[in-house]
Amino acid sequence: MKLVDMKVNDFLDELASSSPAPGGGSVSALAGANGCSLILMVGKLTINKKKFKTLSEDTQVSYTKFLEIFERNKDEFIEMIDSDTDEFNTLMSAYKLPKETEDEINQRNREIDKATIGCIKVPLKVSALALESLRAVESLIENSNKNTISDQGVSVLMLYSAVEGAALNVLINLPGLNDQSLVKEFTQTINDILFEAEEIKDKLLEEVKYLLK
Repeated sequence: MKLVDMKVNDFLDELASSSPAPGGGSVSALAGANGCSLILMVGKLTINKKKFKTLSEDTQVSYTKFLEIFERNKDEFIEMIDSDTDEFNTLMSAYKLPKETEDEINQRNREIDKATIGCIKVPLKVSALALESLRAVESLIENSNKNTISDQGVSVLMLYSAVEGAALNVLINLPGLNDQSLVKEFTQTINDILFEAEEIKDKLLEEVKYLLK
């Protein structure tokens, strides 16, 4: 059964088990999905309000288009809840391949490298999507229903957790890569994402706390 098809309690029990997967990568993707879902709720509690309808047509259209980002990203996050665990399981299978002969050792090393890249690319995409979502929150917060400001704040925290959590899963897999040019590329990419995400998160939380006063 897919993780996303489990009941919440069953998923949490699986997470709490001795199995190493699902783990932090899947949880990070779930955090991203939670963040997007909260903003979609905010949007639905905004667009039908009288105050929103007094905004210019361009502003209303722009707001609606930004909401489409969260709908798309939510679906991608949901998919990656299972993808992250699948990639980890593939890596574990690669480590179990036979290594008695030179050909077997070479094949095993190739499969480990391939699987390791998969274990990096999924959380890297989670981080990138979460950053994209944080940027979109920045564009929506001004015109969103002020009664949902705490929900917007939680969304920011969820999306930032997705960035940071997924980044940790990128970093833990980098030492397993033999290709140092890829290590350098992935390291630079995730560091850039982390830097921008932290700046946006801090700015948005400051605005949220101001509006809560």
